[in-house]
Amino acid sequence: MRKGEFSVVLTEKNLNLEGTVLVTGFRGFGMVGYMVSKHLSLALKARKVGYIVSSPMPPVLLIEEDGAGFPYEIYFSEKARTLIVVNRAIPEREHLDAYASGLAKWAKSKGIGFAVLVGGLSKDFKPHNEKHGYRWISNRYYRGGKLEAPLMEPGLGVMGPLALLYIYMDYYKLPAIMILPYSMVEEVDYDAALVGVNVISEKILGIKPDTASLEEMAIRQKEEMEKTLKLLVEQQKRETSEEERGIYM
Repeated sequence: MRKGEFSVVLTEKNLNLEGTVLVTGFRGFGMVGYMVSKHLSLALKARKVGYIVSSPMPPVLLIEEDGAGFPYEIYFSEKARTLIVVNRAIPEREHLDAYASGLAKWAKSKGIGFAVLVGGLSKDFKPHNEKHGYRWISNRYYRGGKLEAPLMEPGLGVMGPLALLYIYMDYYKLPAIMILPYSMVEEVDYDAALVGVNVISEKILGIKPDTASLEEMAIRQKEEMEKTLKLLVEQQKRETSEEERGIYM
């Protein structure tokens, strides 16, 4: 393949995707986009039905529960009528445009009903006493119902492949909604991923998936964070006590 070329390879030739929901995200803040796509495919017991070739291909091959995982793979849940693109890698910056436009154009050609894009929104922007845990936006072709959480506030934005994909879906007149759970920036945020999976499955797809494994990881992460915070507080108290003793000696 020449640089910038894009191709979808479906391993099931007679797969009818008319009216299905496409879900995907990337490795952004908290790795939320990737984590939601990955765990939603597991929760829905989706089967692998293809992969994407985009030149140049990232030299990555991961061994996972269902075998060798390519950089960009496609999963399908017949029961939920949901197609999930799991992006284990991110295309090189100069080829993001070709990947985003290629995926949006392909989805439109297959009659996808609408797309759900998911990524992380920095917790720095999380309002005090926030009860929903996410924000969302939708393009002008999306006709689905409004979600409980407010729309993303003016002044905030999205960058990278998720933004490009949203733009190209609007260009190809493909309905799209973007879900943005509040997330840590530097670390994998399992709690944010759990919010994303629950919003997409319950509020958009109308199903209740098995998220036990993701919930367990989120709980473990919270416990580790609480331990770390406790250690930091104790360390600060010791340092303060030492300083006070030094003042009055």
